[in-house]
Amino acid sequence: RDNCRCVTCVNQDTMQRALDTFSIPTDILPQEVITLKEGIQVKWSNDGHMSLYPWDWILRHRKKAGIPISKEEKQMQVDPYKYWGTEIESNPPSVHYDEIMADEKGVGAWTAKIREYGFCYVDECPISPEKTQELLERIAFIRQTHYGGFYDFTSDLTMKDTAYTTLALPAHTDTTYFTDPAGLQMFHLLSHTDGEGGASLLVDGFNAARTLLKESRSAYEILAKTPIPWHASGNEGITITPAKKFPVFSFQDLQEDRLPKLLQVRWNNDDRGVVGLREDYGMGAEKWYRAARKWNEILKRPAMEYWAQLMPGRPLIFDNWRVLHGRSAFRGKRRMCGGYINHDDYVSRWRNTNFTRDEVLSQIL
Repeated sequence: RDNCRCVTCVNQDTMQRALDTFSIPTDILPQEVITLKEGIQVKWSNDGHMSLYPWDWILRHRKKAGIPISKEEKQMQVDPYKYWGTEIESNPPSVHYDEIMADEKGVGAWTAKIREYGFCYVDECPISPEKTQELLERIAFIRQTHYGGFYDFTSDLTMKDTAYTTLALPAHTDTTYFTDPAGLQMFHLLSHTDGEGGASLLVDGFNAARTLLKESRSAYEILAKTPIPWHASGNEGITITPAKKFPVFSFQDLQEDRLPKLLQVRWNNDDRGVVGLREDYGMGAEKWYRAARKWNEILKRPAMEYWAQLMPGRPLIFDNWRVLHGRSAFRGKRRMCGGYINHDDYVSRWRNTNFTRDEVLSQIL
């Protein structure tokens, strides 16, 4: 009864419940149940209210039998990701700037490629911070952090972070020290003068995790179960840590009869705190270090690494929950701009530019 979606029970303008859940009698029973072409119609005994539950809704929320019995359910079980390694260099995903700026269809094509591969280039973007910001805001508003909002910087150590130096950076995810790490990150190299180097590194973290699971299930489970502290404390007056410790791997909600599906990789060894020396649920420091060493070795395999030189006019955007990034050391002066977008807002934009309104609501209700 609580899940009736009729105009009386749900405000159709806000899609929020209008029915007081706790006004429903605890001993409520159907008075009449009728099978219709559209679904199951129920007349409730306490007040005669009529509810219609469509067949696709019933199939999505039934107690799973282990075997998908609808086309939609089969599609939901198909892995949506394309996993990749160094071979992606021959054909990396990209979308033209004009296509994205033209209409929602272009944004849909862009977010779909980010969703599928974890990253995407934008071809022929104007070499301008203002135009780059407009481009990024085609997905959602830019996230404010202690680095500011949309950033435009050189490697002058304005912020006390190795990103603001010319040093090489190993593969990592950003903002591990936030309870909710940044979802998307964009880099646009505006210029590089009086020097060379600074090639960008990308690693498909989901592919690396699959490799770890295949080669060492115990290491995978240790990185999935051991809570680790993370921090950002290089700048005066700023000490950021998550609301609680988080493991390297986080997962989607567990679905009946299915293996846990990886949701997020949280990895920046430079920003990691102290691993608990005492065992917690059988996961102590020595076990964690052995597992992390194996993980680090996989991340650094040449077959996992995609190296590319960023170019003015070709911004790179990537899913910071999936793709690790780094760079080689460089000389000279580089000017870079970009920003962060929240993961939830990115996923919302992807849904609403790739599916109809009804399809979107059916995915979440």
